[in-house]
Amino acid sequence: IGNYETELTEEFFRAVANGGRLTLHVEIDYGTNVHHMIEAAFKAFARALRAALERDPRTAGTIPSTKGTL
Repeated sequence: IGNYETELTEEFFRAVANGGRLTLHVEIDYGTNVHHMIEAAFKAFARALRAALERDPRTAGTIPSTKGTL
């Protein structure tokens, strides 16, 4: 991880959640190598964010909102 302070990982995700007004749950259930655990958390977050932001081709032409309006 180089000079990255691993303790900042929680603060990073907290800042992203607060700044983006997101509900965000990051859990690392097991592991012993902190580098791999943090790497997994960032990768999982990136994949979830990409999935959340992708347009669903099945809903082409509709407003992307759970309520149907923005």
